[in-house]
Amino acid sequence: MTIQRERPGVTVELIAKAKERVVPKSGVVLVPYQAEWGAPDELVKLGSYEERMAQTFGKADTVELAAEGGATVLAYRMTNGTAAKAAYEQANAVRIEALYPGLLGNELRVVIVASTSEPGKKELQVKGPLQTEKFSFADADELVAKTSQSLYVRVKKLGDAAIAVASEANLTGGTSGTAALSAADSSKLFMAVSGADFDAMYLPFDDASVQAAAKQFMSDRRKLGKKLSTLVIGGKAADDENMEKHVERSVAQNARYVVNCAIAGQHNNGNTYGSLQWAAWVAGMIAATPAHESLTAVVVPLKKALKDWGHTDILQALSSGTLVATRDGEVYIIESAVNTLAVLGAHEREDYGKIRVSMTLDQIVNDINAVGKKYKGKLGNNDLGGAVFVSAVNTYLTVREQQGAIETGWTFTDKKNGNGDRRGFLLSAKPLDAIEYFDIDWEVL
Repeated sequence: MTIQRERPGVTVELIAKAKERVVPKSGVVLVPYQAEWGAPDELVKLGSYEERMAQTFGKADTVELAAEGGATVLAYRMTNGTAAKAAYEQANAVRIEALYPGLLGNELRVVIVASTSEPGKKELQVKGPLQTEKFSFADADELVAKTSQSLYVRVKKLGDAAIAVASEANLTGGTSGTAALSAADSSKLFMAVSGADFDAMYLPFDDASVQAAAKQFMSDRRKLGKKLSTLVIGGKAADDENMEKHVERSVAQNARYVVNCAIAGQHNNGNTYGSLQWAAWVAGMIAATPAHESLTAVVVPLKKALKDWGHTDILQALSSGTLVATRDGEVYIIESAVNTLAVLGAHEREDYGKIRVSMTLDQIVNDINAVGKKYKGKLGNNDLGGAVFVSAVNTYLTVREQQGAIETGWTFTDKKNGNGDRRGFLLSAKPLDAIEYFDIDWEVL
C-alpha cells in the first residue's frame, strides 16, 4: 500500500523537474571566494540579492559576477583557518562579537544608549555597511535573544553585571584568514564541495596543475558520484592578451564538461577583470541559461575588452574550444558557446563541443538520477515497477522535447533484466543544437 501511494509522486516529481529547467534561477553555480566577511569554509546557498549582501556585503566581486545571469549562488568562503572575530566586551556583562571572522568585523561600530522606542530600556545600535541595527533590551538575556537575527553580531552573556551605557566604539581584534591560494587549498576545496549539487563550478585558481586536478575532480564526481556539472576556468592576468596561452589551457583540458574563459577587460560596472574573474560570470551564465537556449551571441557586460581579437585569433579560439567575446557593433557578444572538447574521444561526437548540448545531457541525467535516488527501494523489481518508472521518465522527456531541449524520436525503455535489487533502462535521445550559421543563396533575377 505504501508503494502504491508513492508511485504517482515519481511522475509529478519529474514533470516538476522538467518545467523547472526553463526557469533561469533553477541553475546553481558554485563560487569559491576569498573575502573578509562571510561564513568561513562553509557552503551557503544565496538565492537573492539580499542574501548575497548579508553574506558578503557585496565585496566579493566573483560572487556578484556569477549572480548576474540570475543563477542561485552556492558560495564557499575559502580561508586559511586563522581568521578571528572582532568583538566589544563589557566585563562580567556581555561580549558583542562579529557574526563572521575577518577584518571587516573591525569596521563595525556599536553604541549603547537609552532606548528611543521603549522607555526604561537601553538600546544597542550596531552600525555596519548595509544599515544601522537597533535592539532595545532590559537585560542581557533579552539582548542575546533579540540579536540572534542580526546581520552583523551575536551577543554572549558573560555574567550578571548590568550592561552599561557606552559611547560609540569599533569592534576590535578581527584578523584576516585570507592568503595567496595554494594547491593545498584546492585539495581542501574539492573535499569540501564534492558532495554538493551544482550545475556549474567557478575555479578561482589559474595554476595549470590545479586546473588539471580540478578536471580530474569533476571527472571523478561524474563517474563515481553520478553528479554531472561543468567546470569554468580562466588564466593568469599577464597572459590575457595572448591567445596562444588561452588555447594552451583549452588543449590541456579537452573535455565537454570544462569551459575555458578568454574574456578580459572592463565590466560595465567600471571594474576591470581578468579572464580568471570573468570565468565566474561565464559559470553563472551557464548555470542560469536553460539548456534549450544557447549562449552563442549573448551580450557580454563588457565595456572595453583588454584586447579586441582579430579573425585569426578567433579561429584559433574556436578550433581549440576557447570561449571568447568579440565586438559586434557597440557591444560584445559570445562568439560561440563552446567548451574545451576539440579532439573527440570514445563515445563522443562533434556536437558535444557545444555548451548547450553538453548541459542538456547533464541536466537530463541529473534529473533522472535525483528522482531515481529519491524513490529507490519503493518500487518492486518487476515489470510493473519498471513500467511505473518508464512512464514517469517518458512524461519528463515529453516536456523536455516540448521545450526544445531534445529532438523528437527519443525513447526510454525497460530492459526487463531485473535481478535482485538491480534493473536496467535504456535512454535514447538526441540533444538539439542551435543554428549558428545561416547559409543563404541569393538568386538575382
